[in-house]
Amino acid sequence: MKTEKSENNVVNISPELKEKISQGRILPQIHKLFIKGLKPAIRDYYDNLDDALFDLAEKAESNEIQSDYFTAMREVRKRKELMVRKFSENIQYAFKKFKKLDFNYFGEVSKSVENDSLNNLSLVDEHELDQKLAITNMVDKTNTYLHQQLFAFQKRFSLLAGGSDLENEQIPVSPYVIVHSFAKTFTNLNISNNVELIMLKLFERNLIPNLGETYEDINKHLIDEGIYPNLKFKISGKRYSQSAAATPAQASAQEPLNAEPEFEGVNQGLPENYVDENFQVIATALRNRHAGIPNPQSQWPVYEAAVINNALSALQHEELRNLNARQVSMSPIEIKDELLSRLRSTAEGENKQVKKQDEDTIDVVGMLFQFLVDDRNLPHRIQALLAKLQIPYLHIALDNRKLFTDKNNKARKLLDNLAQASVGWTEEGDIKGKFINKVEQIVQQVLETDLQELDFGELVDDFDVFYKKHEKRVNVIEKRTSEKALGQERILWAKEKTAEILESKMKNYSLPKTVTDLLLTPWANVLTLAHLRHQNEPEKIEGFSKFVDKLIFVSINNKKTQATKAQISHVIDHLSKGLRLVAFDEHSIQNKSQELFQQLLSINGIEEESSAEDHEYLPSIEAFKVDENPEQEQPEIVHFIADKKINNPNAQVEHIEDVYLEKAQKLQPGDWIEFLSDNDENMVRAKLSWISPISQKLLFVNARGVKVTDKSIDELAHDLRQKNAIVLQQMPIFDRAMSAIAKQVSEETDIETKSDTDSESDN
Repeated sequence: MKTEKSENNVVNISPELKEKISQGRILPQIHKLFIKGLKPAIRDYYDNLDDALFDLAEKAESNEIQSDYFTAMREVRKRKELMVRKFSENIQYAFKKFKKLDFNYFGEVSKSVENDSLNNLSLVDEHELDQKLAITNMVDKTNTYLHQQLFAFQKRFSLLAGGSDLENEQIPVSPYVIVHSFAKTFTNLNISNNVELIMLKLFERNLIPNLGETYEDINKHLIDEGIYPNLKFKISGKRYSQSAAATPAQASAQEPLNAEPEFEGVNQGLPENYVDENFQVIATALRNRHAGIPNPQSQWPVYEAAVINNALSALQHEELRNLNARQVSMSPIEIKDELLSRLRSTAEGENKQVKKQDEDTIDVVGMLFQFLVDDRNLPHRIQALLAKLQIPYLHIALDNRKLFTDKNNKARKLLDNLAQASVGWTEEGDIKGKFINKVEQIVQQVLETDLQELDFGELVDDFDVFYKKHEKRVNVIEKRTSEKALGQERILWAKEKTAEILESKMKNYSLPKTVTDLLLTPWANVLTLAHLRHQNEPEKIEGFSKFVDKLIFVSINNKKTQATKAQISHVIDHLSKGLRLVAFDEHSIQNKSQELFQQLLSINGIEEESSAEDHEYLPSIEAFKVDENPEQEQPEIVHFIADKKINNPNAQVEHIEDVYLEKAQKLQPGDWIEFLSDNDENMVRAKLSWISPISQKLLFVNARGVKVTDKSIDELAHDLRQKNAIVLQQMPIFDRAMSAIAKQVSEETDIETKSDTDSESDN
């Protein structure tokens, strides 16, 4: 079926198509397709609305605002079915009026009068003005995103309307009709003006991602019916004349065709400490890359700025759709290829080029995000989420290249903060998904919001508030972990000191078994407690230590000078005081003291024991020997001394003075390490939380503040040396990326320069 357009703008159509149009057979089919396609958007909208209003109510700054949200929730629940029905009726009404060639679907005044009213604030109710502006912005945004499909609708629906040229708002399936049909349903709700605006904004989030496929189906149906089957999309220069001057990136497309990449001036007005000097290196390398290279495309016209922006917007909405559908995104390199492919599809066979400065910007952003996805410091899921920001960040960079040079740029700061906070993230540590959901929420907000409406400072502050709350909870657990570790370290240190005292003082003697048992059990506990209580008061510990010498003196036999009864009584008094410190009851103290007193009197020949049996003496080497019989109970201090691993934790690790030891010594609390796990398969991320003031051991915790491991400096150096541990970089990712890119492009330029020099020498 062929259609032709004559000079008087009247379309001549085939008899078959004319019959279908006159019989009204095409329009009902389009209406059916349209309603069917809108159902997912409406369903998603109402599925998410209740949760969204509840979240807003929780964050409300006042009881009054919170009450508004709860009222809206109740109203929507009660009238949901009515609103869906009214929405469908409004769409159907627009189709009926279109059939009658009456395009004033909602009883509006003319567009010029409406614009005048928007400009004259005194004549329009404030809420009405806010709503009109919200609707206008939503419609304009959707028109931009779906401009190719709408261009086809203008042509094809004009034919259905008898050949008269139609504007977007006169098409019954246009965003204008959808948004106004939805807004009119608010008359059925008793809600505040503020909530109405929020509901409009939420509707936009569901509308745009769900509309593209529906429009494609409608256009395909019109093609199948023979209505402009070979229509090609074409951009009118006049149509985009205003938007082309909107931003610096757009204006740059109007510059001379042979203009070389220029980045000078982007540092102007920036404080010196905020300037990223790497970008100047990158800019110089890129300029040298183009210098002296013949370019047969240099005379080609450049793509209009609006075309580039529209292509980026379409890609951005596809990225949003991928995020919501949990689908894999394009790689950083594929994004450039896809962008260029879409630009070529709009050129209709005409040779065009991307302005060199813009192409360099596209390359730098691509390299930036390639660095991000290759960065082993970031967990894979975080990489995948942050990689989805490439397209909006490309939009930002084309608009203002200070993204590259200004270290205090808010968009740059957001990416830095998200990446840095994510270094230690793991799925196991984020059981409820609060952290990963917050990162995803921010990424989604960037993807679904227009560049001009994005407030990156607000996003930075919002994430900062969230992360501080998150860190506050983690710090509580981390503090408990370090306090527990400190307690264990102090006990370990106290036991080591106790073991040293007992071993050194008892090693040369054979003592009665009762005395040995007393020293190695209750008095070992007394010494340990004394070290714990009087760590910084050695004079108080000294008294408990000297008791060991005194008891040994009165306990050994065959000595030159026997102990007196007064000396023995003094030892027994000291023993009683010590046992009270470790919670011995008075009855046990009296029995043990009396028994020992009688034994010591006998040993020193002062009184004879009632029993005629000899005293059982035990050499120290036997006293400290661990009995292999598991049923034989022995003092804890004996097992402690025998355990060389605890007593000497560095025995198995060689102390080597090298770069790995220096690296381990330079670590500070807050630094992250990736350790190879016990099964040699998975890597475990842990943060250095605390350095023991006693043993100098390093305590490592996970993202929740729970202990992962502790290591000595030598042990950590050994792990680094064996590649079983890697120190993760925490320098801002943007700085690291720009440094890496500067190095890469400089090396490439040097290779190209050397190659050219060698070629000249050969010639």
